[in-house]
Amino acid sequence: MRVYERQYVRVDYQQEVKLETAERITLIVRGENISVGGLGICCDQMTAQMIMPKGYQLNPAKPLHLGVEFEMEDNSLKATCSIQNSYRLAQDLFCFNLKFIRLEQQGQQQLENFIQQQRL
Repeated sequence: MRVYERQYVRVDYQQEVKLETAERITLIVRGENISVGGLGICCDQMTAQMIMPKGYQLNPAKPLHLGVEFEMEDNSLKATCSIQNSYRLAQDLFCFNLKFIRLEQQGQQQLENFIQQQRL
């Protein structure tokens, strides 16, 4: 597998996602896509700066972790994620790709079922 190839198939996920930063700040962002490995989100500049403080450089040795809560098949799933990358899509639109580190309870199975249904 080449470095730039995705490991998991992503499907559209246009839902509201609740984040909690390490500083215990709760933020609402928009989900864009989801896979069994992670979640793509977008937000405005102010929210992006709260997610990733100015001057922080992504560092695999010291990743930024976020608590994430999102709806899946009429259930609320909770996960811990790390920020893999971020990019600016427009003047006031920033996107982040998050990697699931831990999903609570039956979250992994629900996520796999959801993605399978979306691909049909």
